[in-house]
Formats: sequence, C-alpha cells, structure tokens
Amino acid sequence: MSELKTVPHETAGTIDTLKEKASTAAHATSDAAHDAAKRASDAAHEAAQRASEAAHEAAKRASDTIETNPLAVLAGGLALGAVVGALLPRTAQETKTLAPLGKKLAAAATAAAATARDVGKEQLTAALPSKDGAKEQIRAAFGTVVQAAKDSGKAAVKG
Repeated sequence: MSELKTVPHETAGTIDTLKEKASTAAHATSDAAHDAAKRASDAAHEAAQRASEAAHEAAKRASDTIETNPLAVLAGGLALGAVVGALLPRTAQETKTLAPLGKKLAAAATAAAATARDVGKEQLTAALPSKDGAKEQIRAAFGTVVQAAKDSGKAAVKG
C-alpha cells in the first residue's frame, strides 16, 4: 500500500515540473514574439523615415531645377505636351475646326522666321566693318606701331 501513496506524490511533482516548463516556454515564446514585433516595428518606422526623406529630397531637387532653369522645365513640359498631343487620335471635328487655325499659325511662324532672319543679317552687317574700313584700321594700327618703334629708337640713341 505504500506504493499507492507515493505514486500520487510523484505524479504531483511531475505535474508541477511540467507546469513550470510550460510556463517558462510560454514566457520565452511571448518574449520572442514581443522582440520580433519590436524589430518589425522599428524596421517599418525606419523604412518610412527613409522614404519620407527620399520624397523630400526629390521634391527639393525638382524645386531647385525649376528655380535654376525654368525655361528648360517649360520646354520639357511643352515637348511632353506635344508628344501626348501627337499620340492622341484626331477627330473629324478637330480637323475641321483646327485646320484653318493651323494654316494661319504656320503662315505667321514662317513670316516671323523670315523677319528675324532679315533683321539678324542687318544687325551683323551693321556690326562688322566693311572691307575697306577694315583695311584702313589695320593700316592705321600698323602706322602707329611703326611710329612708336621709330620714336623709341630715337630716344634710345639720344639717351
């Protein structure tokens, strides 16, 4: 009968040991899960911070480009608009409505280019000396150099 009395006591000790091991494992699992969640949260926060900084940097570069070279940005926008416009199909109504305007714009642009070319030629002609004028300027400059050489030679002989 003594064997029956000792069995429950040994079973109780085994149950206590199992409870303790289960509790320790639960705490270890909880701590590991908490640590993993903390690392994931920190990594997500860091990634969001880097993305925010990259977005701010890209916005600053775009702003700086617009400030330093607004005409290039404008030209790029116009070119992009022209490409998009060229890729879109025209409707019969657009062709009918815009054809006269296109002809007028082409004629005006041709006239403006011809006027600019003529004015440019006139300006270049006025800015450049004539052939005879250039020869006279060279003769005068050469004469001045020759006279200076003569004068300095005379001064050296007297001196």
